[in-house]
Amino acid sequence: MNLPIFAINLGRETGRWRELLASAETSGLTLQRIAAVDGRVLAEKDWTEIDLPTARKLSGRDILPGEYGCYRSHIHALEALLASGSAYGLIIEDDVLFGEDTRRRIEAVIAAVPDFDVIKLTNHRMSLFMRTVVTTEGDEIGRALHGPQGSAAAYLVTREGAQGLLSALAVMKVPWDVALERFWDTGLKVYSVRQNVLGFGASSAISGIAGPSGSYKFARFPWPHRWGAAVFRAKDQLCRLHHTLLRPPLPREIPDYARDDWPRNNLILVLAALAILALVSSAWREADTYRYAGLALVAVAAARWLRMDLWTYSKPLIGWVGCLCLGWSAYVFIRMAIVYFGTGQLGSAEGIYLFPAFYATTGFSLLLFVRQPARLVLWFMILSLVSLAAGTGYSEILHGIRPEPRLFNNSIHASVAAGFLFLCTLQFMAYTAQRTDLTTTARSLHWALSAAVLVFALANIIALRSKGVWLALAPVLLLLALMTLARGHRRELMIAGGVLAIVAAGVVATYDIFWSTAGDTMVFIRTLVSDVLSHGMLSAFDHAIASDTVPAAAKERLMLWADAIEILKRHPIFGASSSWLTEWQNRTYHPDIFNVFHNGYLEIAVRYGLVGLAFYAFLYMWSSRQVLLAMRAKLIAPAAWSCYISTLVFFAITILSNSNNRLAMGEAFMWFAAAFGFYCFYLRQMKNLVEPKTYV
Repeated sequence: MNLPIFAINLGRETGRWRELLASAETSGLTLQRIAAVDGRVLAEKDWTEIDLPTARKLSGRDILPGEYGCYRSHIHALEALLASGSAYGLIIEDDVLFGEDTRRRIEAVIAAVPDFDVIKLTNHRMSLFMRTVVTTEGDEIGRALHGPQGSAAAYLVTREGAQGLLSALAVMKVPWDVALERFWDTGLKVYSVRQNVLGFGASSAISGIAGPSGSYKFARFPWPHRWGAAVFRAKDQLCRLHHTLLRPPLPREIPDYARDDWPRNNLILVLAALAILALVSSAWREADTYRYAGLALVAVAAARWLRMDLWTYSKPLIGWVGCLCLGWSAYVFIRMAIVYFGTGQLGSAEGIYLFPAFYATTGFSLLLFVRQPARLVLWFMILSLVSLAAGTGYSEILHGIRPEPRLFNNSIHASVAAGFLFLCTLQFMAYTAQRTDLTTTARSLHWALSAAVLVFALANIIALRSKGVWLALAPVLLLLALMTLARGHRRELMIAGGVLAIVAAGVVATYDIFWSTAGDTMVFIRTLVSDVLSHGMLSAFDHAIASDTVPAAAKERLMLWADAIEILKRHPIFGASSSWLTEWQNRTYHPDIFNVFHNGYLEIAVRYGLVGLAFYAFLYMWSSRQVLLAMRAKLIAPAAWSCYISTLVFFAITILSNSNNRLAMGEAFMWFAAAFGFYCFYLRQMKNLVEPKTYV
């Protein structure tokens, strides 16, 4: 290593020089001695290049002669570096020592940070260190959120850095070790190592500046004269925080969270994969399993982030949308608390509106643990087949009777689940067609699995006779057909044609079931829409409720909607929060039954008004955009985007006639859909570490 080393040494400190020289020779290094300026032998009137009034004000005390001498000595060392013609050099004070590994560590630091002005190799204090890169020798390089860090005993400086320091710090206003760190003021690229690269000798126990008497303490001004120093330090700390939190222009670590070495225990990866599958398990069985799985993923991801990622510049950030989700949950909690302590009312099914607090962290858990997405998707399909096979009422279907679901609370819930699985299976088929890594046998097994799940799901959708699911699937299938035509992939077109043929055959074969179940509802919907356009919503509802020709199920929903709208009219902007249930007791229709509106949008609006609807609409539009952009960047498979948007549209339509967002399945879907949006957001951030660009 051809590294010039400039060692600052007072002429009277011969012991320090001998000790330093011996450690350098042991490490095979050569020193160039810089005769230090001895401030003690200079009268204060002879001090030059110092703004003494400002220095006293900013320090809150007298400037010690040793501080002045130290400052001028470092200026001389920088001038010697420039005179040497070297590209960079190491400036040290005479109280440091070289170790056996110092040379290797310095070489690794220079190799890891090709573009810098100053890198501090020693510090007396290191608090809240933000790592940007790790050298091959394991030294962490970055910046500290709190300072001053103390010590200018050893630092690497480039030629450009030396010129910048001489220009910015020619006139002394603060001690050299403080001035050297203030990159936000000098505009220089100044970094630090976390662990000192050079050690300190025994002589460093006694300060060469303050001496054994601790002159700093006696040099302080009385409190009233130290306010200027306090303001300066507070302002400096804020500037340090702001500029340190900005990502520095260094070649940062590029972690591949899907392949990094944490956790190393394969058992943890297996458990995490099971938890991810459990998060979506409400599509197979109606239970609260997804909540426990989601909370476990959040806890592990949060622990990992706090332990390892918080203090690095390479971590994914939740962005302002993540902060919005946290703010929303805090807002919901505060409103619920106000209602509870004011009235003792907790409402009904209010906890789900706190879940956005977990969305961003769950997305990070997907970034951590989704290492083999194809395998996870395959297991999802296998478990979907198992659940459909176990939950299908074969005997009832064969006898033309609506089957009683075995794994869900009622037939509507089971039908919605079958609709989700049907749409996911379509995209699994498209994904299989797109893959080039499958053997002929594996591809055949994938096709067989897809066909089996598709047939089971379609049979359940038809047999369970949920009109809302049928009405939701129709536009979604049209959307998928248009998306498939737009892509124009031959295999996908063939698959889509085959699926449409199967669906058409199923509809034709069971036409009587469709018409007998939904015929009168279709006629009613046409009449209701016309009446709403002519007389307004509430008038149309009242007219339909009073009519004897309206189907009973439709009339019941209209009663619920009319009552919910009455509450919404009283709280249109922010909703009634959890106190809505008190007002619900005095509703016009059905005074003794139901506290479910059978409309997911009204569930949100009654509680949190137009603000709540706007929050969720924005969140899922933002998430959809993140998934789309990740697909365009080839970070996820195209089929993942199609699956995401088709299931999201399907869910959005089903909650028009049912409060599916209050079901385990709806809660889990909203949780996973938002988390997947954050997952794609994080994938794009990781990509931008390699190819920096602006993302929204």
